[in-house]
Parts: sequence; structure tokens; C-alpha cells
Amino acid sequence: MKRKQYGFTLMEMLVVIVVGFIIIFLVYQTMATTLKVSGAIRERIAETQRIDFFLNSFSARMLCVVPDSSNNSFQSNEISVELNEYQCRKIIKYSAELNENGKYNLTVTEKDIFLDTEFSYPAITDLDNVEFSFFDGETWATLWDKDTIPEGIAITLEIKNSKIFLPVNLDIKSAQQT
Repeated sequence: MKRKQYGFTLMEMLVVIVVGFIIIFLVYQTMATTLKVSGAIRERIAETQRIDFFLNSFSARMLCVVPDSSNNSFQSNEISVELNEYQCRKIIKYSAELNENGKYNLTVTEKDIFLDTEFSYPAITDLDNVEFSFFDGETWATLWDKDTIPEGIAITLEIKNSKIFLPVNLDIKSAQQT
């Protein structure tokens, strides 16, 4: 008569342990990849939100330009405009500066004329290129050497093989009539 064996053999236990480790390893790798990808997605969303906030702020501020100010200057890598924003006069300067990585930082400098206070902050960092262009009624140009302000100002941002072009119609004629 044969005795019944209860339990598992050593070989069966080793197979179960190896299969268990393989499953745990695959789950770990999947979770690690998921966390890495979701982190990159969160970073990209935050970057997109910063750019969107800046572009909305830029376009809103361009609509508040004081047209006959001597503080207005327009260059392809820097613009300075006087604004009448919320009943306050400010001079806002947007400048593209090359950083140590060979990329551009877009810096905003705000000066309150009445309080005589000034502060700067980086609006967007590590851009491939930043360029301002100006509309004369017919064409866009990167050089503005006229005594009047342009009919439109655009900013072009290049970042990670993407190009964003945001034109803003200054509509100074209707602003002067009000």
C-alpha cells in the first residue's frame, strides 16, 4: 500500500516562488513606468498652463497700452510699454534673455510709476526662441522704427519643436475715441 503524500515538493515550491517573483517584478516595472510617465505629463501640463497664463496676461496688457507714451519701445527681443492698468500707470518690459543652457528666458519687469517700485520675474524659462513682431497694417516686421505704436504686436514662442504665434490687435484708434 502506498502512502499518500501531503504537501509540496521542493521543486514545486521553487517554481511557485520564481513565478511569484516574476509577477511582482512585472507589477513593479509597470508601476514605476506609470509613475514616470504621469510625472512627465503633470510637468507638461504645468508648463502649458504657465504659457497659457502668460499669453492671456500678455494679450490683456497689450490692450491697455498708453499710445502716446515716450516709454513705449519695440524691438524683436524686447518690448517696453506704458499701461493704464486698473487705474494705475505701469511700465511693463518683456525681454528675452539667453540663459546658461543656451535657451531663452522670458522676463517681465513691472514698474509702478506712481509708487516708484520695480520688480522682475521669469515668466517662461528654457524657450528655444522668443521673438516679438509688429504689424503696420499690411505686414508683420521684427523691426519697428516708427514714432507711432504698431497696430498689432505678436509674440512667437518656440519650445520643444512647437511654435506658438499670438498676435494682439492694439486697436488704438477706438481706445483714443473713448
